[in-house]
Amino acid sequence: MSSTTPRATDPLSVWEHLLARPEKSRGSLTMQLVASLIDAIDTKQIPEGVRLPSSRAIAEALHIGRNTAIAAINALVEQGYLVARNRSGIFVASNGAQPRTSPTDESTENFDWISRLRLSNVVGLKEARIEPSSIAYNFKYGQFDLTTFPTNHWRQCERSASGVTEIAEWGRDAFDRDDLSLVESLRRHVLPNHGIWAEPDEILVTLGGQEGRYLVAQLLSTRGVTVGYEDPGLPDVKAILATTPSRQVALPVDDDGVCLSAELKQCDVAFVMPGHHCPTTAVMSPERRQALLQLAKRRDMILVEDTYETELLSFGKTEPSVKSIDKEGRVIHIGSLSKSVAPGLRVGFVVASPVVIRELRSIRRLVHRHPPGNIQRALAMFIDRGYYHSYIREVSRTSNERAEVFMRSVARWLPEAQVKHSAGAASFWLELGTDVDATALCAEMEAQSVLIESGERFFFDRSRRNFLRMAVSQIPIERIDPGIQKVARSIRRL
Repeated sequence: MSSTTPRATDPLSVWEHLLARPEKSRGSLTMQLVASLIDAIDTKQIPEGVRLPSSRAIAEALHIGRNTAIAAINALVEQGYLVARNRSGIFVASNGAQPRTSPTDESTENFDWISRLRLSNVVGLKEARIEPSSIAYNFKYGQFDLTTFPTNHWRQCERSASGVTEIAEWGRDAFDRDDLSLVESLRRHVLPNHGIWAEPDEILVTLGGQEGRYLVAQLLSTRGVTVGYEDPGLPDVKAILATTPSRQVALPVDDDGVCLSAELKQCDVAFVMPGHHCPTTAVMSPERRQALLQLAKRRDMILVEDTYETELLSFGKTEPSVKSIDKEGRVIHIGSLSKSVAPGLRVGFVVASPVVIRELRSIRRLVHRHPPGNIQRALAMFIDRGYYHSYIREVSRTSNERAEVFMRSVARWLPEAQVKHSAGAASFWLELGTDVDATALCAEMEAQSVLIESGERFFFDRSRRNFLRMAVSQIPIERIDPGIQKVARSIRRL
């Protein structure tokens, strides 16, 4: 046996070095020890056939309870990673696994992938950046606020969805079907808030609103079709459309949403956000919605209505969606529960005529069949038990309180900024002086532990560099004013 191979009789410090010490702040101590042992076994730090120290010795080395160590060892015996030999002890099982290796500087891979990949030059498609947790003033949009999330209620629903009877339902291969209980929950408790009364065959569950946009774009944005998207607007819509053979046009917007412009009149399909518009937060008036629908009828245009934070729009007082006043079935409605519940949930939906839903379902099946059944079932319970609406009310209240503080702070520290914001929106659209480079400002602010977002990427030609999008979805209310003061100081210094 190699001198570096751990043995049960080695000093405890050897095993303490091999295994990460579990911490209560990171969840179950047993599961942390299980993961640590699996990692050490898979990477051959603990080779096959090695006998583990006693559970008492492991517990002493890692400063955990003996019962925790026993539970972890028993779990790994059950999974086949360890073997219990009568009167001999616990040993690492023989499974023929190969140690994992990491790439080195000696790699000789030189194949030219860039010239073969069509997405490499699409604007907006770049590796996502994980925001550092050490940021003190986070004004970025789409951040998750654990302080308002009903953790206990969600756990209750997940536990209920993990019952044997429930698992028997959602655990089987559903092919391309959605969880019927979630579809019913959407029909009865979510869509009516938008004035929509839909049948089950008019609803498709998606992995967030983003998948809904992608599926609809793939279905409608074919060669010879002119598709419009708002400018400024959601960058991912532009990037998604850029992957299709359609002709794309940028649609101007004003304080009432998309304009009934000459550009719009060219379109066969138009992606629009009646409320809240991204990034301006504009909410389209009922008159503009009616006029938009009439224009679509005259031009035989398909409207793709993309909702954005609409659940928080003065809860219970949302304007009827364009889909709700569409009598012909030419509107496709895309929604998301990720914005209103939790970004990591990744559950959205599309509402459209049955023939459209069938086509979208066929496209989705080629990718992943359907969203995870356990998440769909837990979310259905979360909605049906009233937790969803009570949570939305709480988030709406908190968001409005933070918004009021934000507006007062901007008026105090950045009186020259023009601010656009609609009730219920968690974000603000700021136009600064023409001499301000918002991209440079963002880099300057991050060095001061302040995260803000340049508005440049929301424009078609990316030439407007003096805009910011700031949000209050996560930042504690007491940090809003000092954070904006820091931004104001940097603007003046730059």
